[in-house]
Amino acid sequence: MPYMLISTQIRMEAGPTFVGDGDSDKELMERLWAKPSQQLGNEFVEYMTALAPRQVLNILEKEGWKVVQTSTLVKIAAGGFLVGSTALYLAQKSVQRKVRGLPHYTESLRIISDHERAKNALGPPIKVGSVDLADRRHNYVGKTTSMLRIPVTGTVSCGYLEVMAVRDDESAPFVTAKIRLVMDDVAVSVYDTGRWAEVDADKSVQSS
Repeated sequence: MPYMLISTQIRMEAGPTFVGDGDSDKELMERLWAKPSQQLGNEFVEYMTALAPRQVLNILEKEGWKVVQTSTLVKIAAGGFLVGSTALYLAQKSVQRKVRGLPHYTESLRIISDHERAKNALGPPIKVGSVDLADRRHNYVGKTTSMLRIPVTGTVSCGYLEVMAVRDDESAPFVTAKIRLVMDDVAVSVYDTGRWAEVDADKSVQSS
């Protein structure tokens, strides 16, 4: 009997919803409008759909799937639920450490520390926050491109460092191509080699 796990990281009322892993039935994933994605720092692929969990369950019920009740197990094994929550927290911390170990992460902090205009805009000392792992639009690692959105807070203002990096292939390290400081919907260019513009141009050519 096949099994399927669905979960959500944000809101159960709205989604998005995680509906499968790399070995899931691709035809079923298509019927759920799910696309494969890889969260920053993870080595596995999971399928995500913009549908809310309720909509996913409605589709699955029409296809003959049945919901397996798990609340009783949670009530009986409350300690196990706590252990699971702790494990999730530790996993998140582990991923954050991997993110901080990325070459363009460390390079971006070095560049911003030498940029007087950015430092004055934020107000030293500047504190660095954790990236939002659920925000896959702004935080991802691809084959040849990567983007990070790093929260930064100073004594004057706060915002994000948007760090774009490129590499020639998967065996090469990422090199910082562009850094933007975003504060109050205003983006200021801090560093730009021009290589990220080349990536955008290539994407435009491929889509045309």
